[in-house]
Amino acid sequence: MGAENLFTIGYEPLASRVRPESFEEVIGQTQTIQVLQKLKRPVSLILYGPPGTGKTTLAKILSRNWKLTYRHLSAISVGVKEVKELIQEARKMGSILLFLDEIHRFSTSQQDSLLEAVESGLVILVAATTENPAFRINRPLLSRCQIYKLNPLSELELLQILERGLNKESANLVLDSDSRNAIVRASGGDARRLLGILEALHTIEVGEQGWDKEKIETYLSSQVFNYDRNKENHYDFISAFIKSIRGSDPDASLYYLACMLEGGEDPIFIMRRLIILASEDVGNASLQALPLAVSALTALEKIGMPEGRILLGQLTSFLASCPKSNSSYKAIDAALDFVRKNGTNVTIPKHLRNAPTFLHKKEGASDGYKYPHDTADHFIEENYFPDELKNSPPQFYFPTLQGTDKSLKERLKSLWEKTGKKKYD
Repeated sequence: MGAENLFTIGYEPLASRVRPESFEEVIGQTQTIQVLQKLKRPVSLILYGPPGTGKTTLAKILSRNWKLTYRHLSAISVGVKEVKELIQEARKMGSILLFLDEIHRFSTSQQDSLLEAVESGLVILVAATTENPAFRINRPLLSRCQIYKLNPLSELELLQILERGLNKESANLVLDSDSRNAIVRASGGDARRLLGILEALHTIEVGEQGWDKEKIETYLSSQVFNYDRNKENHYDFISAFIKSIRGSDPDASLYYLACMLEGGEDPIFIMRRLIILASEDVGNASLQALPLAVSALTALEKIGMPEGRILLGQLTSFLASCPKSNSSYKAIDAALDFVRKNGTNVTIPKHLRNAPTFLHKKEGASDGYKYPHDTADHFIEENYFPDELKNSPPQFYFPTLQGTDKSLKERLKSLWEKTGKKKYD
């Protein structure tokens, strides 16, 4: 089939032509399908998962199994007016299965327009979203729907779908295993994207030799990377990035960094998260981490991209390789928790009070304060807590045995041992 014959009126895309018509034909989502097959009557539900994982397909199969009229609306292009029109149609002809794509794009008031019809069963809602429903769907509508999460398709499942697409096309397209794997990797778990790539290969003339791995990879390199910086995908990537650094895996960290940069993520956003991590997860284990992160942000703001990738790569690999300690992070949270429970209505000891004027000094402010630097160890046993806490002072900071944190722990322990008190063991 030549490219000139594909774009005729009424041409049906390959993804539509290979769409399963029954649960038995669906590849992937086995657990969800097993549950859906057991539903004894039509129910409203929300299908939640990445693009191209079968949400539209499952909605059409359900409408067929339940013998309901199928209507497809996209929340991107419709509003309350179209929803009301569909409800009026259902009042005349009976229950309708409404497949509402991108439901997270609906405002609260637009979602509310569905409540009565869904509650009465006039509309059987099968909604699709790529975002966690708990974040974007209002509670009244959530309470009326069952929620099913669809997972990204595995490489094996995508290879099966690719084979189905090849069998459906009439053109003689021969792909070796390396070429097939390259297409699967480029699809990012999205069956629709995979079939779109396959269909494009049919439409592009490449000479008598046809497609090989090298030509396919050249074609794929021109495609837009599957990353949406405004959706949950964005949060999953940054989460995996931070957790990989925290887990001291520089290679995985650099992989996620590359994914985000290639997908168009804001490098300043990434750098700010690295500054937080430098304090939260590295902390006192490496005193270079935070200054390096702050200076990297300053440098990035001055030089921009694409050179900024070098700064991000250096900082990412350094932080991932650093010893880790969250003792200072836990310490401030413990202190805040203590203050919230016990309040701040305390008496500051006189020797710790500020004495900016002669009246303050006359009242005893700063009287009796001992200057630690006057001693050999620069340390004096003293009570620095409010009077109410001096008999049972709390401990918030528990240094670890990682990096510089270990040195701090050993110093504090040694100083307090001289006073006869056990702290920082």
